[in-house]
Parts: sequence; structure tokens; C-alpha cells
Amino acid sequence: MPAQPSDAAERARVDEIRADFARFARDYANLPLYRAICLGLADDSEAAALLLDAQPGQARPVLLLAALHDLVLRRPDLPAARWYASVVGPEGVASGDPWPDVRATIRANRDDLRRTIATRRTQTNEVNRAVYVAVGLALASRDVPSRPALLVELGASAGLLLAVDRYRVELHRRGVALVVGDPASPVVCHGEDRSPGPLPDLALPRIIGRVGLDLAPVDLGDETAVRWLEACLWPDVPGRVERFRAALAMVRADPPTLRAGDMVDDLAATVEQALARTGSSDGSAGHLLVFSSWALTYVRRERRAELAARLAQVAGSFAAVSWVTAEPLGCVPGLPVPKAGALAADSTVLGARRWRHGREVPAEVWGTCHPHGEWIALGRAALGGIR
Repeated sequence: MPAQPSDAAERARVDEIRADFARFARDYANLPLYRAICLGLADDSEAAALLLDAQPGQARPVLLLAALHDLVLRRPDLPAARWYASVVGPEGVASGDPWPDVRATIRANRDDLRRTIATRRTQTNEVNRAVYVAVGLALASRDVPSRPALLVELGASAGLLLAVDRYRVELHRRGVALVVGDPASPVVCHGEDRSPGPLPDLALPRIIGRVGLDLAPVDLGDETAVRWLEACLWPDVPGRVERFRAALAMVRADPPTLRAGDMVDDLAATVEQALARTGSSDGSAGHLLVFSSWALTYVRRERRAELAARLAQVAGSFAAVSWVTAEPLGCVPGLPVPKAGALAADSTVLGARRWRHGREVPAEVWGTCHPHGEWIALGRAALGGIR
């Protein structure tokens, strides 16, 4: 392991990193593996110092955890691998304290981990987000149910959420599941419905095209890039890795179009490309459904308003344009901000800005949801507006 940091500023930074690991262990006490690893890292300056090599803004616990996960996925022979359900299967996970094996793995592979930490950024494509994406797309289409939809995802990663209608999405309430999407799909996403009243039937529109826009889209044929996506998932969450692998197999058989670019500057060109792939240059009969899920929050605040302006320009070419968002509170420009205290500060807010025949209609906040789709809670106004 490297020597203890000697520079006072560097030592202070390592202390901050250790404190971040301690907070992660406290906040995610339900994750036995990651809690144990983070407690160990919080007490190990040498190991925690690996995050000093991270790119700006990336020195977070999840990056080192992902680097470790990637390492054992590549090297199932390492001591730490026996603690990962994604490597040995849920029934093969060892019992006891994983930290000694993990610490030995870190010590023996520090240069490998450093390279990963220095060159990678955390990137996820959590398939269970389809829970609130499906609800949002259904709500946005309720006034134009018969119009074919052109789906564009901002911050698409590998584009797995663009296949939302091909998954079985279950919304559970008091032991009963409302199913959206394909009931026979091998990819099952599920979340708890915490709305004040039951959800009526939700219908997804007929999707005629799918395009994802991302600064660094993931090629589904690139095994290294796909493995990194899997490494960014938390192996402690039951079913999460298995669902990712099932979705990956399905989407690889019929992949969406993925475009590299900036979600503001390249939005119009992406929409044009999506239209062209449907065999049309005219969207006047269709519904452009743009959605973002924890992607806009990484765009500079002043650029977010520019994105809304670009969408307003695009809206002149379509009968209907909807921008469905699941982002942190206050992130989306033009979306109503609930009264103080109405939502928790860490809420993921589900809502939309919409244009019909070129004119914007009032923006709506439909409710809140867990960032990974574990639950959703629609407000009464949204429940009353579903058809």
C-alpha cells in the first residue's frame, strides 16, 4: 500500500473521504457487504486514499466500491470475490466479516484499482427505474393516447430504459400488482405504490422509434463497458444484477439507436435522427416523448433552461411533445416547486413539461419516487387525471 499521505491538505482530504465512507455505512446499513467494506475503509487511511486519484467530482464511496466490484467480476479468483453474489451467486456468498478478504484484495491490486478510479466515472443503467418511467410516459400520453410515440432518452447510458414497454412493470399495492408493459417479459421490474389512492389502469403508447443521447453511450457489444455498468450496481440488492443481465440480453437482440452528444446542443439533431429512422421527416401526427432520469442534475443549472428552450423549438414540428422528468427537487426549470415542507429535500420528483400543437400547456408535478424505482407516490391530482 502507498505510504500514509504526508501533505497536511492531502491528509485532510483523506479524512473527508473516510468520513464519507462512514456516512455511507450508516445510511445504507441494510447492505451487509457494502456496509462492512465502508466501515473498513473509514478506518483505513491507506485504502481510502485510493480515491485521491479520482477525476474531479468523482471521489465518492460508490466509485471505489464499483472499482472493487469490477475487479472481482474480472478476477473471480481473488479473496474478496467470494463475498459478491454477482460472482458466486446468492447462495454461495460467504458468511462472517468480508473486510479482511477485501483489504487483502485492495493491498494486492492497488495499481489496478488506481487505474480504474483515475479513468472511470460512476455510470448506471438501473433497469428498475422503468417503474416510474413507465408511469411517467403513461401519464404524459393520457391526453393523446392514440398518437404513436417517438421515445428519446437524455442520459441514456446503454439505453436499457428505452425498452420500458418490453418489460413487465409491477406496481404493488396491498398485495395486488398493477402490470404495465409486457406481462410475459422475462425482465420484471417492481415497485410499491404509495399513492393516497389506487392507480387506475396505465397504458403505454405505441412506440415507433427509440433513440438515446449520452455524452458517452455504452456500446452493448463492448464487454468491458458493459461490465463497468454491472460493477456500478450494488450486489447487495437482491435481484438487481439478475434483472440487469436479463434486460441486457433482451435489448442486445434489438438495440435502440444510441447517439454520443450533449443533451442540449445535440437535442434537435437527435430528434431528427429519431424521426428519420421511422421513415418520416414529419412528426406532425406523432408524440415526441423525451425523458430524463437523474441525468439533468449533472447538467449545469444555467444550461437546464437552454434545454427547455430547445424543446420548445422542436415542439413546432410535432402534434405533441412531452418532457418527462424524474430528477431531484428543484432541478427541472419551469416545473412547479411544491410548498416548503411538502417534499423531503432528497425527493425524486416525477413530472413533465408538455407542448401541444406548438404551445406549452401548464407543467405538472405528478408525485415522488425512489431513485431506483422501489416505490412511487402519485398525488391526488395525477390520480384523478389518468384515463
